Amino acid sequence: MRPRSKRALVALLTVLAVVVAACGSDGEGGEASTTTGGGEDRTVIRFAFAPDPVWDYMNDNGYLVDWEQENNIRIVTSTTWDEFTFFAGGHGDVVSMGTLEIPVLEQETGIQTVTFGKYNALRDSMMTTPDTGYETIADIPPGSTLCVASPVSATGFWAVAANELHDGIDFRVGGGDFELVVNDHFVNPQNMVDNGDCVAGIFIPEAATPYMVTDDMVIMYEGQSPFQLYNTFSGFESEEAHIMSNLFTATEEFYDAHPEEMAAFLELWQQGIELWEENQAEIISTYPQHFAVESEEDIAFITEYMAGENDWFVDSVYFTDEWVEAEQAIWDFQTELNPENANYVEAGFDAPRFEVIPAPE
Repeated sequence: MRPRSKRALVALLTVLAVVVAACGSDGEGGEASTTTGGGEDRTVIRFAFAPDPVWDYMNDNGYLVDWEQENNIRIVTSTTWDEFTFFAGGHGDVVSMGTLEIPVLEQETGIQTVTFGKYNALRDSMMTTPDTGYETIADIPPGSTLCVASPVSATGFWAVAANELHDGIDFRVGGGDFELVVNDHFVNPQNMVDNGDCVAGIFIPEAATPYMVTDDMVIMYEGQSPFQLYNTFSGFESEEAHIMSNLFTATEEFYDAHPEEMAAFLELWQQGIELWEENQAEIISTYPQHFAVESEEDIAFITEYMAGENDWFVDSVYFTDEWVEAEQAIWDFQTELNPENANYVEAGFDAPRFEVIPAPE
């Protein structure tokens, strides 16, 4: 392992200790894969993912309980914005993880994974205040400070975009052409607009909504999110969104031992997608905290924003072979990054395993 890799892994595992302490074990101890009840074993899936309104909707309206009873499965959840760190320590069976993170995880930790479904497209947009006039990363003076939420994840996409679209601009935490400051998703907008700590940054729309409503923040790249921009610069002509921030990824050991449970897990989330499409406005207004909004004006803004092409929820959780091929092409761009970039993957690496589970007829 390269020295930089060791430093990155130590940092990840240090944060992991804090995350695990905060999340707790939900009484499972984080070890058991089955529980016994009613005279038969019940599979337990330890699932780590970011706060999610669809999950809350399914849970609050009984869909989750019905599914667990029907499939004899219990899902024990740990909610965190840093699933990468959680999974890196071996504390979950399934996580929601971004496309760019999976090869980095395997490269840094040796954990073998299987990715078997998709959920959210990468929406972390490059934003600035309107007075700067910045339209792309290339407009930002070298040495400027930018706000990001992680050394990996969405920062990885913008590292690729900076390198590919702008003649090798080096975009990374701990070096490169800019000073990237890491802080929480929901703190960074305030850091930029109110505190002036950075001139631009990577923000999820829901964290930036109050500032977009007042026009204090604007989305660069003509308003495009990564899942929209990728199809442009990569040359792909696809009607489907590409570059996911939330894929369903399991350890290889758990996936191979529980193929039926993994298929049932996807069916649950496909039901969630259908509920989202049917009840989008209701879900947003019921769980506005997931979109960092409180006022009626902000709720109306994010509802309208997501009603069209900006909706980052996929149409289907199920893969096709063609979709997988187009999605994995982003990894080739990662091999061209500066080797000191936390999102760099070595040329010739073993591609992480993706499995196509057919959708039920």
